[in-house]
Amino acid sequence: MFNVVCGDRDTGRALVAHPTPQLVSITGSTRAGKEVAAAVAPDLKRTHLELGGKAPVVVFDDADLAAAAEAIAVGGYFNAGQDCTAATRVLAGPAVYDDFVAALVEQARGTKTGAPDDEDVLYGPLNNVNQLARVTGFVDRLPDHASLGIGGARVGDRGYFYSPTVVSGVRQQDEIIQDEVFGPVITVQRFSDEDEAVRWANGVEYGLSASVWTKDHGRAMRMTRRLDFGCVWVNTHIPFVSEMPHGGFKHSGHGKDLSMYSLEDYTRVKHVMHNWG
Repeated sequence: MFNVVCGDRDTGRALVAHPTPQLVSITGSTRAGKEVAAAVAPDLKRTHLELGGKAPVVVFDDADLAAAAEAIAVGGYFNAGQDCTAATRVLAGPAVYDDFVAALVEQARGTKTGAPDDEDVLYGPLNNVNQLARVTGFVDRLPDHASLGIGGARVGDRGYFYSPTVVSGVRQQDEIIQDEVFGPVITVQRFSDEDEAVRWANGVEYGLSASVWTKDHGRAMRMTRRLDFGCVWVNTHIPFVSEMPHGGFKHSGHGKDLSMYSLEDYTRVKHVMHNWG
C-alpha cells in the first residue's frame, strides 16, 4: 500500500507522534531532523535522517583547472544550488587559487537561470520567497574581507531567480562557510597545505559529501580516507549509482539511501529459532 497524506506542518507532527509508525524518514534541514528525533524519542522510534550538507571541494595545485571549474559550476549551480550534496564550498591550493577563481567566474558568467522552457537555462528559481530571502541575506551579510566575483543579486522582478554567484576571500569561521546556503552561491577559500585543507574541509557540522581534485593518486587516497564525509568523489562531483550508498555523518544525519545498505535501514531483523527435537 502506498498512501500519500497531504497537509501542513501540523499534519506531519501528528503523523510522526502517532504510535503506529515504527520508523520516520525525513529529508530536510538539520533543524527539521532534530525536531523529528525529539518527537519520536518518547516512543523510541527509529529514524532515517537525510539532512543538510556543506560539501567541501578540494582543488589541489596539480588539478585540471578547466575541467574542475566546469564540473564544479554544474555541481554547484544545478537546481539553483538546492541540493544537500551541491559543490558550493571550494578549497583551492595556493598556486592555483587566483586562476581557479577566475575560471569559476567565467563559468558563472556563462551560466543562465530562467524558465525551464528555455534550452539555454541550467537552473530555475529558488523554491519560495523565504528561500530567496535566505540566500540574499547570506550574500548581503558578507564580511569586508570577502570578495564578490560575480552575481549576488536577484534576476528579474518575477519569480525567485538568483544569479550564479562566486564569493572568494572567505575565512573558515565565516557564516557563509559554516552554514548551508542552499542556493546558487559558490565560495572559494585558499588553503596552504594538505593538512590545512583537511582541517578546513572537516571543520563544519555537516558530513554528507565531498570531492578531491588532483592528478596524484596517493594524495587522492589519503584525502578520501581523511575526509569525514559519507561520500567522497575524486575528480568529479555529484554522480550517484544505485549500487553505492548515499548518506552522511554528524549533523547531516544518519541512514543510507540507495544500495543494499538502505534495505537494512528500512528493515526490521527478526531472529527465529526452532528446536524440533
